Amino acid sequence: DTLDARANFRLGRANLLTAGMEYERESLFQQSIPSFSLLNSTTDRQRTFAVFGQDQMFLLDGRLQISLGVRGQFYRISAEDRPGTLSSIEARKSITGDGAIAYFIRSSGTKLRAHVGNGFRAPSLFERFGEAVIASTPQRIGDATLRAEQSISVDGGFDQRLYRDRVRFGATYFYTRLQRTIAFTGFAVDPLGIGRFSGYVNRPGGLARGIESYMEAAPFRGTDLRVSYTYTNSDRFVPGTGLQTEFVIPRHLFGLTLNQRFRAVLISFDLNRTGSYIAPVFESNFPFRQANFTFNGYTKADAHVTYERVLSEDVVLILSGGADNIFDRKYFENGFRAPGVVGRGGASIRF
Repeated sequence: DTLDARANFRLGRANLLTAGMEYERESLFQQSIPSFSLLNSTTDRQRTFAVFGQDQMFLLDGRLQISLGVRGQFYRISAEDRPGTLSSIEARKSITGDGAIAYFIRSSGTKLRAHVGNGFRAPSLFERFGEAVIASTPQRIGDATLRAEQSISVDGGFDQRLYRDRVRFGATYFYTRLQRTIAFTGFAVDPLGIGRFSGYVNRPGGLARGIESYMEAAPFRGTDLRVSYTYTNSDRFVPGTGLQTEFVIPRHLFGLTLNQRFRAVLISFDLNRTGSYIAPVFESNFPFRQANFTFNGYTKADAHVTYERVLSEDVVLILSGGADNIFDRKYFENGFRAPGVVGRGGASIRF
């Protein structure tokens, strides 16, 4: 159950203030058949209360915009079916803040922007109290003492408009660090001391930094072109080793989208280039070993056509068709072979 209430207040012409609260109630019921625990058929509950506020300021005739926000979230856990200290868990609160600023230079059509903020994700009840059967062995995997995941991010960039907005381009630098995460892992010694062999734990996260860039243009009537490039240097934290290259995140991504309209016909073409990346491959049987493989980059192109015919004043018939991976490239997604050419078509009516 969730209850959300908020209100907006206009403080003069320059300030828009938002304030609100949120209340959420959730429960988790677990039952195993046959039972492997004296605490079978348990119901754990959590109540969450949050307050938040934001102030948006519009200064210098709207050229300067500033936004400041804060949110506090508080938890109350009821684990009445649990023994000892697990029956009264005091979960720590989560406080986040966010700030953004943008300045528009009208004479040149340039927008400068920057942002800094932190975020969180509260542990789920399953992550706190979950039970599972792993390798034919029933066991507890939850950790009632988990703290919320926490991150901090910074980004800044610019947007430029030219030729009466027929050309737009921009770039953004971003930096994100996961200060604390929730991970599922195995361990020789259970940090909770209750005999677990694997389960959820808190540990440091990774970080990502890079550049996003784009260009959009409308060179001719009915033509829209967008080109983008992203460079990402992303690392994950590995206990005992430190930072290692993150899985399934290529360093280089290139995209091109071309849309051309001829009256009732719209032709769309998408071209995407994905750089090489590493990904884990697992055994499906015990002992579930893992190997890391490097997958080569690939280029994938899609093309689609849409035709619209007006049947009446309020009814439009839409026919569409096209194909994905039209060059039949061989590539992998998350370590698995992806389909070759895939065609599709259909019809719909809009009214």
